[in-house]
Amino acid sequence: MLTLKGFSSNYSIYRNIALQLTVCFSLIYLIFQTLIELHFFGKDTLNAIHNHSIKINILFVFTLLFVFCYLINCINKWFISPLNQLKEVINDRNNISNNTIIHETNINNTFEYYCMMIKEIAEKDSQIDLEISILTKEKQAVMRQKQLTSSIFNNSQDVIIIIDSDGIIKQVNPSFCQLIGVEYENIIHQPLIKFINTAAYKNIKASLSHELNNSHQWQGEFNVQHAINKKNIPVYVKINKFTDHNKNNNIQYSIIATDLTTIKEIDRLIHINHHDPLTGLPNRTALNNRLNCELKMQHTAQHKFAVLFIDLDNFKRINDNYGHQMGDQVLKITANKLRNSVKKSDMIARLAGDEFIAIINPAAGHDDVLQTCERILSVLQQPIIIEKYRLTVSASLGCYYAHPNKQQTIDEILSQADIAMYKAKIAGKGCIIECNSF
Repeated sequence: MLTLKGFSSNYSIYRNIALQLTVCFSLIYLIFQTLIELHFFGKDTLNAIHNHSIKINILFVFTLLFVFCYLINCINKWFISPLNQLKEVINDRNNISNNTIIHETNINNTFEYYCMMIKEIAEKDSQIDLEISILTKEKQAVMRQKQLTSSIFNNSQDVIIIIDSDGIIKQVNPSFCQLIGVEYENIIHQPLIKFINTAAYKNIKASLSHELNNSHQWQGEFNVQHAINKKNIPVYVKINKFTDHNKNNNIQYSIIATDLTTIKEIDRLIHINHHDPLTGLPNRTALNNRLNCELKMQHTAQHKFAVLFIDLDNFKRINDNYGHQMGDQVLKITANKLRNSVKKSDMIARLAGDEFIAIINPAAGHDDVLQTCERILSVLQQPIIIEKYRLTVSASLGCYYAHPNKQQTIDEILSQADIAMYKAKIAGKGCIIECNSF
């Protein structure tokens, strides 16, 4: 209900409303009078209006006044009072009693200020939603990173171990458990030294401590021991020393170890496939690979290399007189002599039986190649002492020079060197025959 206090506090608003309603009702009254003058109504109605014009006018005015008051109360109830209440709530909640905009008598300004505050709140909410969204995305990214790290740690084929400064295992992945055949529960919080080869550790302990103290890292080959069959397992280990800032700056060590068993086995098989089992020299397969590489390099480097075909003289007599076991010993000693007679860049291979091939590369000059050939024959002629036996072995040597820009195959090169070797045997053995000129 409209009170005197409420009316006085919102006088300007009610004045504007009253003025607008007065103008509206005056227009209605004028329209009504105009309709009468234009005889819009019937004669009986006009006579009744003329006879009771004063009463009708008074009734009409009072009716308009009643409508006027009713509309004022409706406006006050449904519009002005709620806005006044809203103004009070805003003042109470935001503690802005000194804000002149809120306390102005014009409710329009209050409403505008309220709209401005709603806009600011909406912008702040939008900003908060954006920050929450960013934080959520960052949190999800961190979680995904942790999940990825955990997945790599648990599924890595390499062994991963974290130990503290006392050598106690703090974290270990399943690969280490599988490698040494021990359950996770029996490894965690145990000293690492318990699960590794003690003798192997003693061999690297000094080097390990020195490198970790100076460069904070160490890497090298090492052996761990299987818990059940006690078999030594070769591993390649990388150790890094770091400070854990999340745990009072404690010193910790990360260990990544790769099982070399498979790699060692592959290397062994490759070595067997490319080396003679008796002498350990490269075999025909390795020889062909080396010659193939030399021929390819000739197209770009334009260099010469020499192929020496070496055959022991009267080796069959040693087998016949002393047995094949003695003959094998002679071949092993001969292989060592040949290795020591050439440079590291050169190659000595066992072709078959008592036949050997030497590849001299680079062949700096004719004199250098001849000096190497003479050195080989001289070394081979030195007596071989096995147990109580003193054996003397000589050799025939054929030399072939492989020139660049000449179309030739590996078989052709070996065949030419072989022909030169047979000529040396015919010439009296223990001598050198060159198949072609340098």
